[in-house]
Amino acid sequence: MSLKPAVDYTNKDYASLRRAMLELARYRLPEWTDQSASDLGVLMVDLFAYMGDIILYYQDRIASESFLHTATERRSVLHLLRLIGYELKPPVAAAADLRLTFNAPGAGEPTKVTVPRGAQFATKAGSGSAPQTFEYLLPDLEIDLATAQVQTAADGKKIYPSLPVRHSRSTPQEMLGSSTGEPNLSFKLAQSPLILDSLEVEVNEGAVWVPWTRRNNLLYHTTGAGRVTLSTAESREYYVQFDENDVAWVVFGDGLYGLIPPVGLNNIRARYRVGGGSAGNVPAASILEAKTAIRLFKSVTNQSPAAGGADRETLEHAVRFGPLAFRSGQRAVTLSDFVALAHQAGGVAKVRARSQGWNQIDLFIAPEGDTCRAAPEDLKRRLVAFFEDKRMVGTFIHIQDPTCVSVEINISVVVEHNYSPETVLHEVELSVRQLHAFKNVDFGRPLYLSKVYEAVEGLAGVHAATVLRYRRKGTSAEIPVTGRIDIGEFELPTIGTLNVTTQEVPR
Repeated sequence: MSLKPAVDYTNKDYASLRRAMLELARYRLPEWTDQSASDLGVLMVDLFAYMGDIILYYQDRIASESFLHTATERRSVLHLLRLIGYELKPPVAAAADLRLTFNAPGAGEPTKVTVPRGAQFATKAGSGSAPQTFEYLLPDLEIDLATAQVQTAADGKKIYPSLPVRHSRSTPQEMLGSSTGEPNLSFKLAQSPLILDSLEVEVNEGAVWVPWTRRNNLLYHTTGAGRVTLSTAESREYYVQFDENDVAWVVFGDGLYGLIPPVGLNNIRARYRVGGGSAGNVPAASILEAKTAIRLFKSVTNQSPAAGGADRETLEHAVRFGPLAFRSGQRAVTLSDFVALAHQAGGVAKVRARSQGWNQIDLFIAPEGDTCRAAPEDLKRRLVAFFEDKRMVGTFIHIQDPTCVSVEINISVVVEHNYSPETVLHEVELSVRQLHAFKNVDFGRPLYLSKVYEAVEGLAGVHAATVLRYRRKGTSAEIPVTGRIDIGEFELPTIGTLNVTTQEVPR
């Protein structure tokens, strides 16, 4: 007697399910001999196999989305990391330092000018690119053109060398909605991406508009003095959550932790700024317009590229750094804690920590962008403030700039007969620059000559290649004896000069 066929549910594809069901049909219904595609019974088997294939596919997807390292949807990763108190980061706004030039005041004219808080500057619109707006977000700045606050140019113009600005844009006051008196009310902000520290929420409690306080959560918060304070039923507090589309939601309490806004019509409003993303990392000499009138103003420019702007946190970064941030407990004690939390702060591409003593930590910060450069003052200020309630009492944090190491590269390439030398030259330059791109290097990671050969000789049209120079700028040897360029613990390599010459294969 033949054994009863078993449906193996580990075979989850359509063909396997169809084959298993037909084998079971032959066992139970031996008289059913017509199993051609036109048979009604075969049609039903095909439909059930198709349905089973779909159901098992969704079962696998649900199972995969339930674990951090197998989840592929942003929403799944967001909710999984939220269980350990980690929020995926929305886009981060870039920062820049502006050089302002003023006309010299005339005789008897006041020498003081004011740059107001919220003063806007912008890049010029290019072909296919919208202008990017930058704002001055510190208190009103009074500049006395007759003092050492400014430098005097050869033509008599007055120069203020460094005005910190951030890639942002103010929005009109927005009515969020009406409170129904229910717990856990949430309201969506109409514009994004939100610059979180700019958000101001007010609730009309019957007589006047009352500002409420933003917290990281409505369970407890840590004061500037390091004291943990619990939220109560009387706390006028709210928190902000970002969804998978980077849209911000303002969330209020449940009456036990956090006060519920009183019932009212259109009694919740907000004012905030939006901005952020890698689009804010504009090159040097690109911020050239002032959108706010300033007395005696002549011109503006940024001598260094804007930096620190980052698109929303990638899933790969979140999966890697989320558990590290959880292990740190939002407290910076060890050097690895400082590194993990600095990445969590936003705007930081690469970081390395060093202890100079029991109470001094040096953080070497390379901001988000395309090149190795010093962090703008605005980013440094934000990082120091970010660590204020996370560092140990008595510990001092100093934000340091990385040392950018310039690398000189000369390559001679032999091109195949049937390829254009110009095209091959372009591809070689692109490949070498990509190999040494800012995103592909790190603190203390050496550069290897073999990787250059691997990148160049793998290109179509390259018959052979010889690296004639591969060295740090300023060294004497054309190529290191070891075949590698050593990079210090607080150094980042960047291409200084790249020369590629081509010749055809000798006939």
